[in-house]
Amino acid sequence: MMKRGLKYIFMALIGATLIYHSVYFKSLQRVKASVKELNIDSYAKNYLFKLIPNAKSEFVDITLLRRALVENASQAFASYSHAVSDGDLRYFMVTGAGVVVQTDSDYIWSRSDTKPAVKLATKYIYGTAARDAAGLIAVDSFDNTMVFNELSEKINELVRKEIVPISENFKPGDSLRFTGALGLSTKAPQLTEATIIPLQLERLEANDKKDQDVRDR
Repeated sequence: MMKRGLKYIFMALIGATLIYHSVYFKSLQRVKASVKELNIDSYAKNYLFKLIPNAKSEFVDITLLRRALVENASQAFASYSHAVSDGDLRYFMVTGAGVVVQTDSDYIWSRSDTKPAVKLATKYIYGTAARDAAGLIAVDSFDNTMVFNELSEKINELVRKEIVPISENFKPGDSLRFTGALGLSTKAPQLTEATIIPLQLERLEANDKKDQDVRDR
């Protein structure tokens, strides 16, 4: 009798294991299917090369953000920042222009008039800032976080391959315009310590620079 009971228990365990693995593999298949259906590559390219340029007028100018943070940091975060989860770290999509004052293998430093220089990353492109700062991609639009995180990695990869090489053409004295993502802590929002991940970089010609100077005043 005891042997028969053990036999049934053993068979039940085997059945439960088979059911678990069946559900697990079906879940993986659904994840892969959703990735394939979404086409991460196309989604990331559309975001970086179409959505971001088309929404540029909605992003905050770095000079305006600097002023807003000094006057009322809480209001600045409420007006201009985005994040997909609660926490101290929030992201801003900023625009700006200036003159290159220094370059190295990791960063470009750009200064506008007498304002503090901003630091543009040219090597360490990681994290979720590029994906989240614009507020154009909602996490609840995705079936699972795996796909959402993969999208962030793909956007960063595109920035490294398509945007960062543009920075190699800049040298001190050149004028540039940028659109980029940065993260700031609500507890210590210091722009001087922040690094901007560039999503767009372009050289400014003389006439463009004069127009930008007028807007900055």
